[in-house]
Amino acid sequence: PSRAAYNTWFMLCLVECPPDESATVKSRRSSLEKAPWKTLPAVVGGVEAAFLRPVLLGESILPYRRFRDFKAVVPVADDGAVLDADKAAHRGHDGLHGWMDRAESLWTANSDSAAMTLVGRWNYHNELSGQFPIAPLRVLYAKGGTQPAACLLRDERAVIDHMLYWMAPASEDEGRYLIAVLNSEIARARAAQFQARGQFGARHFDKVMLNRPIPRFAADNPLHRTLVEAAIRAELIAVQVALPENAKFQRARALVRAALDEAGLAAEIDGLVAKLLDE
Repeated sequence: PSRAAYNTWFMLCLVECPPDESATVKSRRSSLEKAPWKTLPAVVGGVEAAFLRPVLLGESILPYRRFRDFKAVVPVADDGAVLDADKAAHRGHDGLHGWMDRAESLWTANSDSAAMTLVGRWNYHNELSGQFPIAPLRVLYAKGGTQPAACLLRDERAVIDHMLYWMAPASEDEGRYLIAVLNSEIARARAAQFQARGQFGARHFDKVMLNRPIPRFAADNPLHRTLVEAAIRAELIAVQVALPENAKFQRARALVRAALDEAGLAAEIDGLVAKLLDE
């Protein structure tokens, strides 16, 4: 969803699941909600398991590693159709119908964009439906922050939030090649001139990481192969980093970067990426 849908994304879509993993869920609330949403009661209801999916936000990834998922009601059918309450009822999805009926009523009564339907807001510019059918392998990178974070996602049920960019690589090797480039300090430094400037310097990446062309992956290129092998080692290091319970994503990313630095791998990858981008 877009930023304009942030409050409804939490209030009407993201959910908390009970420990017994029953299909009864309720709205996941956020301290960042604005009026009138923060004063409204949570949506509660039973939803078919097929429409409860993991969702990755910007804070859900670390360099070379998936971090923390969220759960959401995602009203997309197997054929890729985005379902509102009426369409869910027509297809016999009673649980989804009940949830969407309550969510749409809240949206109509409280949104300043009520001329747009709720599913129209969620699927703005086809950002939701365009993810289906879901690719089994995706490269993710975070569009916000001051340091890059990119990883491979191997999950055919997960949906991606607007704070991550994604693409489906042709192979694991191409994906690893790309995350090695996107996680590198040299790529960040060369993109800094295109970034917005904040109180603490350059911030937010959006698509500026792509302003410097990344050579297309070639499996028979020795430099590309070396980057793939380095990314494999980086993934192994990243997944072994012990993360404190309830650690914020900024702290978790810093711990992974520190482990890569200590292993000498961050510097090695920077040297390879510099050579790659200078070719």
